[in-house]
Amino acid sequence: MAAVAYQVVFRPLPGADMGTIMANLKESADLWRKHGAEVKCYTVSAGEVGNIVFAARWDSYTGYGHTLDAMVSEQSIQALMAKIGASGTAEWVRSNLARELPI
Repeated sequence: MAAVAYQVVFRPLPGADMGTIMANLKESADLWRKHGAEVKCYTVSAGEVGNIVFAARWDSYTGYGHTLDAMVSEQSIQALMAKIGASGTAEWVRSNLARELPI
């Protein structure tokens, strides 16, 4: 089976409270993990310095699908996304969904 990775890259806005950003990241990671994703967060230190990467991984598309199905119907993820959007702490840069290539 080919692994699947999803990542969201965002940029903290000038003057944003990093405590709020980190709390939102933790809450997001907890929800994704609850539904089966392996989650990691990174700060970019070469290239787009200062950006933050939220990355989730699954062993297969089936695992990815199960996570998304569970999260779509969960009210807490919808509330969290609204809270993050209203916080005014960061702006979206890009998202990627990638499938592992067997080599």
